[in-house]
Amino acid sequence: MAKYAVIGLGKIGTAMVKALLKMGIQGNEVAGSVKSERRLRKVQEELPEIQVTLSNREIVKGAEVVILAVKPRQVIDVVKDIGALLNDSKLLISVVAGLSTRVLGKLTRARVIRAMPNISILEGSGVTAVSRGPRATDLDVEFTCNLFNTVGKCYLVDEEYMNAITALSGSGPAYVAMIAEALWEAGILVGLPSDLAWSLSIDVIESGAKLLNSRKPWEIVSDVATPGGVTISGIKYAEERGLKGLLMGVVESAYRRSMEVQRIIEDTIENNLHDSESSK
Repeated sequence: MAKYAVIGLGKIGTAMVKALLKMGIQGNEVAGSVKSERRLRKVQEELPEIQVTLSNREIVKGAEVVILAVKPRQVIDVVKDIGALLNDSKLLISVVAGLSTRVLGKLTRARVIRAMPNISILEGSGVTAVSRGPRATDLDVEFTCNLFNTVGKCYLVDEEYMNAITALSGSGPAYVAMIAEALWEAGILVGLPSDLAWSLSIDVIESGAKLLNSRKPWEIVSDVATPGGVTISGIKYAEERGLKGLLMGVVESAYRRSMEVQRIIEDTIENNLHDSESSK
């Protein structure tokens, strides 16, 4: 039986399988589950070295590490199916958005860790926050961070920051994509050919990010902006229209929604648990 089980081979789940393989784990030690025959065939083509099945229970039974990568609305059904198998001999790594380790610790007896990766793990440059949950050991935390470090960077954080992290780095690639699109369209507006405008937009974002590894934002502005020049004119326009305030508002709005989503998910699970106990 496979030692590593990934429940839900969507984009993130598939990336987790690739991360396990990149760590040096053999394909015959990894298994994953999907919901449909169509998806099963597709994943088998993409990941022929691992076992793929429609049965969550089949792959969880003998697994030492279980990665839960389903949508929040699917958690109750999945845990009802495999919950009895998730004992303290298993490490449960959840990448389910909005689901706390407190609730997972109540739903299962497994050693629990929560992770919030962003979509950039698909390209090996992800940003992932990891929080230690009930019963998790130091070795569990070390393994989890090593796993996510194979597809980017891993940050070990207090769980109280998870919703803020979801709003900033979890959603962050979408904000960067919007900025890139705006720069591209701006390039076209001022007369650049579309393909050149696009290439320049991507390159300037990448090169700017590299500069920020060693310099503060205001230092870069000071280096680029000359008195009465082109850059300071653009900065003035941005400040007058509140560009920084707008971006801060984007993240703050996403944070509020993340908090709301977590409340909805956990209230639904808690109510379901209460109903189940009442019916016994």
